[in-house]
Amino acid sequence: MLKLNVKIWKILVLLPVLVIATPALWYLNTGWQQIPDQVPATQQIYQDEFSSAAQSAFRSLQQSRAQQQMPALTAAVAWQGKLIWAGAAGYADISTQRAASTQSQFRIGSTSKAVTATAIARAVAAGILKLDVPISRYKADLPNPKWREFSLRQLLSHTAGLPGYEQNDDWRGFVQSWLKQRHFPDVDDGLQIFDDATLQYQPGHSFLYSSFDVNLASSVLQSASQTPFLDYLQLQLSLPLQLQSLGAAHQPHKEQVTFYQSKANQVKPHWSVDLSQKLAGGGLAASSIDLVSIGSAWFDPAFIPPQLQQEFWTPQRLADGSVNPQNYALGFRRTEHGNLYCDKDNPLKKTIRYIHHGGVSDGAQSWLVIYPDYQLVLAMNTNIVKEDFCDFALQAAGILRPFLQQIDPSLF
Repeated sequence: MLKLNVKIWKILVLLPVLVIATPALWYLNTGWQQIPDQVPATQQIYQDEFSSAAQSAFRSLQQSRAQQQMPALTAAVAWQGKLIWAGAAGYADISTQRAASTQSQFRIGSTSKAVTATAIARAVAAGILKLDVPISRYKADLPNPKWREFSLRQLLSHTAGLPGYEQNDDWRGFVQSWLKQRHFPDVDDGLQIFDDATLQYQPGHSFLYSSFDVNLASSVLQSASQTPFLDYLQLQLSLPLQLQSLGAAHQPHKEQVTFYQSKANQVKPHWSVDLSQKLAGGGLAASSIDLVSIGSAWFDPAFIPPQLQQEFWTPQRLADGSVNPQNYALGFRRTEHGNLYCDKDNPLKKTIRYIHHGGVSDGAQSWLVIYPDYQLVLAMNTNIVKEDFCDFALQAAGILRPFLQQIDPSLF
């Protein structure tokens, strides 16, 4: 396919799109509504020993939702493999006053990468996949021959050389990934978005965060397992973990919330999008409870062997021996810091280690964080996008702190 200078072809493509989209300006200026001051809230306490911490977390959840002007905010916490608390505040849909619940399903954006990594870890444990062999061993019909020598380790650590959305010079794919209106019935079909894109560097020699990496990894998983990707998630995650909400964001679910865009202190429903082009990398949906269950399952040796847990949670090195600049492991990031994520104003008395992934989608944000030294897991979701991700993720610190104070008072 003919490739043009990136700036030129993006202008050529986007100008007519903008002209066609001019009537949408009317839409952008209508339909805004205030988030009510008084909203419903609910919680579930699963272990009585954490009742006091749970009440503090519940207050923090409600305050965070109000202060950040979120239509809905949900969170869940698990410890040593068991759910200890879940809470929800706000509206799943403001117009109908449908309350958010602990079972509400949200788009989880790039937290999908951690979910996909969990499924691939299961396949590795079962001997279906190996991390360090060419992916062409599992999928012979790769649409781009330059992909043949990629390994799953490179794809899951974003070191294979594929472009991100901004670097994608497959112009048809660029437009489709921007508009998000076309439906892709299968993860193999979604590879069209970037199958003619220029590689950015020699595999293993640099790092570039990209959903395309994980989309391709899901296609390899599907081929090796001879099971459609979504069916594999159902068989290997939803059924054994008794998940109620994990699925494709574009497929109707009775508990799915309405997603919103914001302007000042007003919101309106986000325009319709189809995220089937990037299921594995950013197109899944789940509740906070289900995300916590997935995170907690990493501590079950019968679900994922301990040696794989360590391998998937170890930041990957480049060809020159250096750790990649984002401390990215396989489907997760790893951080060691003297405070909870984004909470720089409240330093801890000692360093804490956490494995995490966040996600930003169309009208939604998601956060999954695992504290391996405590077997403590938190997930949090909202149906709006905060411009600064820390304005969202920081709220987890207030929710989690009461539980950490009870588990390890020496941190504070």
